[in-house]
Amino acid sequence: MKIYIDLFFIFNIIIDAIIIMGVSYILKRKTTTKKIIISSIFGGISSLVLFTSINKILIEVIAIIIMSIIAFKYKNIRYTIKNIFYMYIVSTLLGGLLYLFNIKINNSFLYYLVIIIISIEVTILYVKEMNKLKNNYNNYYKVDIYFDKDILSLIGFVDTGNNLYDPYKKRPIILVNKKYERDDKYIIVPYNTASGEGLLRCIKPKYISIDGKIVNNVLIAYSDNIKLIDGVDVILHKDVMKGE
Repeated sequence: MKIYIDLFFIFNIIIDAIIIMGVSYILKRKTTTKKIIISSIFGGISSLVLFTSINKILIEVIAIIIMSIIAFKYKNIRYTIKNIFYMYIVSTLLGGLLYLFNIKINNSFLYYLVIIIISIEVTILYVKEMNKLKNNYNNYYKVDIYFDKDILSLIGFVDTGNNLYDPYKKRPIILVNKKYERDDKYIIVPYNTASGEGLLRCIKPKYISIDGKIVNNVLIAYSDNIKLIDGVDVILHKDVMKGE
């Protein structure tokens, strides 16, 4: 396939714009269309170094730093490094996938068009998955359950669907993986949810600590369904996050 410099230049501008918009959505960075265009054009110009004998790696590093500052401004070193890091991640992801596809098309224009479409789809998917992952892990907490003589340290997840309360004293109920079930004294608590009704065997711990925040007056019950959530052994009630 014959490489046309003008098509190659335009292609790199579009790919750089896709990368910048992807990073903007992932990191919630404010930018403007004008800044994206200017940054992408600068990236397109720097890509032309491939046709020279200049040190390509050095130019690429310098270019991505300048592109990041143009698109997202400079606030502090940590902010800028994070922007640069994610620009590298997204560009590496796209580069790896394009290499994996290894598309063979003789028509240069059609080749670049297919690559751009694939890049847009991959970036959209990546942004969605990254945001989903960030939202999920924002709901993960270190949970220490204190009993009279020992402590149980687990990982908890805040589930807004957990609306279980002790109907007698209105205490929120958190669910713990059944493999940690104890022989302590328990109380029977009736529950009624959208999935049905029944009775829960609950234990009253001394207190629990959620990322260092002490929470009193809660009950714990045991469940087999917690194993469906990766790495989680406790389903936290949304109200326990308020603390008491």
